[in-house]
Amino acid sequence: MIRQFLIIFILTIFFSCGQRSNISESKIDTIDNSSVDTLSTQPINKQIDQDNDCSYDNQVSSLGIGLIIAPPKFEIYNDSLLNDKIASWDMYEDESKINLCSKFFKPDYGIMHFVCIAKSEKAYKVLVNFSDIKYLPKTKNYDFKTWDEYISQSFGIRRLTNDNGDISKKYTLRIKPEDNADTLVIPKGHELFCPMEIKGDWIKVRYDCFYNDENNSYEGEPCHNYIDKCKNPLTGWLLWRQENHLLIDIFLMP
Repeated sequence: MIRQFLIIFILTIFFSCGQRSNISESKIDTIDNSSVDTLSTQPINKQIDQDNDCSYDNQVSSLGIGLIIAPPKFEIYNDSLLNDKIASWDMYEDESKINLCSKFFKPDYGIMHFVCIAKSEKAYKVLVNFSDIKYLPKTKNYDFKTWDEYISQSFGIRRLTNDNGDISKKYTLRIKPEDNADTLVIPKGHELFCPMEIKGDWIKVRYDCFYNDENNSYEGEPCHNYIDKCKNPLTGWLLWRQENHLLIDIFLMP
């Protein structure tokens, strides 16, 4: 089945702060160091590398608790008080000028979704270029979503694919959210699951029985709009994350 657009998608803790003075930094929430890649040697640089080669889904040092969805026109800063602006960019007009990598990066489609690791009254603390720390304004134009919300509101998910589009067979569909639980046989063909429930590192899914239909009347709709119309749908559990790595592709567009 052909889909017009496929943006695969699939961390992070907030910070709370109060501004004490014009030159003081915000007070940061306590961060659980267990969620941060302590083995990383990536520096936290003030300046952005001018030669970043961003892919669509970029590795990050932590998945944290959610993502910041930047608006098409956005600003990014070096400090939590938003005094030291790096740049103001329009994703559609300034794509060639954007010199940092967000977690999900496709500015020509209006997609720059940043891992958020903390928040304050004024700003979101985010990761760029794997482990560099930057800040986005905490306004209504910058939308925070937990991973649960982000995945649940997608068009669907599948197991992670490689650069050739081949689906990883390493992580199987299981009857329970346990590593040793019995596995379920996934039908041949293109793979799409509808996310139903997240429990820790596991996600309960239903197999999209319509996805391989040549004339899919539900094409272009989020899977939750029609998944109940599948008769006796295959239902099981997939690992969606392992430490700081996503194990699923997330469909952001039909």
